[in-house]
Amino acid sequence: MKIYQVQLKCFHLEKMKKFYTEMLGMELIVEGDRHFAVMAGTTKLIFEKCSFLPSYHVCFRAGSEFIDHMYKRLAENGLLLPNDEGEYSLFWGGKQYYFVDPDGNILEMLERTFSWGDNHVEKGWHDIGEIGWPVKDVKKMQKYLSSYLHDEQNEDSENFAFFGDSTGVIVVVKEGRHWYPTDRSAEIHPIKLVVSGEEEARFKHEEYPYEVIVKKEWNKTVPAVQFRIARPTNQLDKLVEFYEKGVGLKKIGEFRNHEGYDGIMLGLPDYPYHLEFTQHETNAVLPTPTKEHLLVFYIPNRFERDKIAERLKAMGHQEVEPENPYWGRGGVTFEDPDGWRIVLMNTAGI
Repeated sequence: MKIYQVQLKCFHLEKMKKFYTEMLGMELIVEGDRHFAVMAGTTKLIFEKCSFLPSYHVCFRAGSEFIDHMYKRLAENGLLLPNDEGEYSLFWGGKQYYFVDPDGNILEMLERTFSWGDNHVEKGWHDIGEIGWPVKDVKKMQKYLSSYLHDEQNEDSENFAFFGDSTGVIVVVKEGRHWYPTDRSAEIHPIKLVVSGEEEARFKHEEYPYEVIVKKEWNKTVPAVQFRIARPTNQLDKLVEFYEKGVGLKKIGEFRNHEGYDGIMLGLPDYPYHLEFTQHETNAVLPTPTKEHLLVFYIPNRFERDKIAERLKAMGHQEVEPENPYWGRGGVTFEDPDGWRIVLMNTAGI
């Protein structure tokens, strides 16, 4: 279970941003009045400003050389946490150290050897390997997560269990249990994760403020987890009406006034494959599409295909003659408001 993204709350926004970028050396990729995001190696870590002081446990993984560098740096600033025996340097399959950030979160760094292709990766953070997940009933949460994610740990405990595999784990812990090596109790606060899994899934827990998005990687050659076709326009509202109301695509996301852009995402049919249309506040010079630029929807049921065609006609869009006669044999072609063509093809495809 690779952990692609972790989204948490924070109270001391500016102090936290300075700590993660300057002290931990993580790359700042997004910032705003009430949030910021950094890259912890391959994991995106997002903090959002809140009105309370939350408490989390996060484990960062890195190679031996970088772990030694960060140990020295954190020790010089008095940020390391000792265990009951007064030890700062620990070992658990590799060097292990605990420390705190400005919000008092219990953080861990763990030495692990990582390979990228034929080379070992030593420089910088590798990823987030663990995220604390406090609950009232550990076994009940393990069972719940098993509906969506694969677990190789299979731990049996009422108070603490690792859930996941060597690439990443959720640390399911009983609420109130102390986070090692401190006496700070595990508390329930909002967490949103994006992780890898065997099947696509999205779920929000009914009892806890926890949300998980599971993404399936395509294959080893192209380990993508999502595919987007993006297109600019100067008439966003008309395009949305055509594709959402006319074709029947589902809106899965949108944004307004993002660095001068508005945009909308429409599922094909959902998040893994989708369309995005964007419009800048100043009209863009757009290319003229050819008659062979096509989005083809393969619809085996002729009557269902005709229902979509009739909706589009009722909105004032007329069928056009395809450039390639192949698309006329079982297909119905329309142009969207920007002149780009779609084909409603009455076959099951390849």
